[in-house]
Amino acid sequence: MQKTVKIFVEGIADVKFLSDYISHIIPVFKIEKETIIECSGWANNRETSQNKMTQNTDNAGINLVIFDADDDFEQRKKELENWKQSANLFFEVFLFPNNKDKGALEDLLEKIIVENNQPIFDCWDGYENCLKTKTIEGRTEPLTIPAKKTKIYGYLEALLGTTKKDKEKIKEKERDYKNTKHWNLDSDDLSPLKEFLFKHLK
Repeated sequence: MQKTVKIFVEGIADVKFLSDYISHIIPVFKIEKETIIECSGWANNRETSQNKMTQNTDNAGINLVIFDADDDFEQRKKELENWKQSANLFFEVFLFPNNKDKGALEDLLEKIIVENNQPIFDCWDGYENCLKTKTIEGRTEPLTIPAKKTKIYGYLEALLGTTKKDKEKIKEKERDYKNTKHWNLDSDDLSPLKEFLFKHLK
């Protein structure tokens, strides 16, 4: 019998990506409505998350926390460990992109695009480099480089069509990570995440 697993993530993008990826690597694993729980940011909804974790632990379930490492992997890991101890929780942690480096889900997504689509990111990198060299009269601060989320939006927008239906597919909750024309879910860059999920879900 499959143990009850609760996976706590930061946002809807994580929910959709993990749903698609888990069903790709472990097709027999059943993802229920409350299997992957959105916390709306790593530091939010702590009380709600704690209650769900405690209840799942009491029922002999497994809690997994999959968050972004952001700017400091070790610091984020330490913060989560402190929360775990202070709230007397039981959970295992994986931090995007690879459970050892700083970064976020978007850094991982950038690495698992289909190789043939790399020219899109080459153009984007040129755009970012161009912004770094430009100044605007009357503006004292440098131009803002778009967030990595915007880069992923741009990647999909370049590949998809122009209809309203096509535009919907760009949104985080509507993305199809199983689309082999856009994403490579067998990429070696997913190996750390795959090992973590295999360990706790299989």
